[in-house]
Amino acid sequence: MTKSPETVVPESSIDTAAVTGEVSSTNEGTSWIQSDSWTGNQTDQTRPFFDAASQINPGGSQEGDRDASRIRETESLGSWARANSCLIDPKEIDDLPLVSNSTSEHEVHYRQSDSRAVKRTWPGVYRQIPMPNNGRLDRANAIPSEYLIRQALQVPVFGSDIRLEGVSISDKPSMVLFEPPGQPSFVISQEWFEGGKAPTMVEIAERLGADGFFSAPHSYFGWYRPLDGVVIVDAKPDNFVKTSAGVVPIDLQMAVFTQEQLKEAGLADPNSLVQKLNSLS
Repeated sequence: MTKSPETVVPESSIDTAAVTGEVSSTNEGTSWIQSDSWTGNQTDQTRPFFDAASQINPGGSQEGDRDASRIRETESLGSWARANSCLIDPKEIDDLPLVSNSTSEHEVHYRQSDSRAVKRTWPGVYRQIPMPNNGRLDRANAIPSEYLIRQALQVPVFGSDIRLEGVSISDKPSMVLFEPPGQPSFVISQEWFEGGKAPTMVEIAERLGADGFFSAPHSYFGWYRPLDGVVIVDAKPDNFVKTSAGVVPIDLQMAVFTQEQLKEAGLADPNSLVQKLNSLS
């Protein structure tokens, strides 16, 4: 149980086989998520996320109890980081200028040497991902491998410049009640947008609509793209920045749904609905 409890649903929304390119017959519409369809830069950026996800959750296996999965994967993060030489001294993050420590997902710092925002998850928690739930698009607390996949998806979907920096383990209290201090945190970084401001909801809708997304009814700022099953929640102004180049997503909760999961979330293909209505006219 976390100190700021969120909705938890028993099944994972992320099909690991689909997002790592091992597309099967159950992953209709997600074959675009394969490394050979990306640019070289996108492959380089996403590979560390996918490699880490597969190593801390080999085979995409998951217990029926999502909290048990979170604990098992969390316990493996320290050894994974040491084996891959990406364990980051917490002082290295603490010494960077603090930008924000008031969000529910990350503590944000600024690294002047390469002009990047450096984000560290709160100890022991990995925030949220989209989840189908009895006919509506819901959210659930993410396990570590799902957090990694969520971040990686922003690269091919929106062209985001996001990198996995590593894992940091400090003596800060865990955000999970009754867990001891010293829980791991992911550290990621992304491009810093100087002078940007938050867009309006209308501007966000225009940007997502141009990318083929449709608004998801009865959801928490949810959107979905029937073409490939990409689903987003938490798409509100503080997770975008308006720049001279347009509206840029900076931190969205994302997943890839199978066709079955889209139906379970009540997300019909708008194009199919239009065709059906036309056939009745």
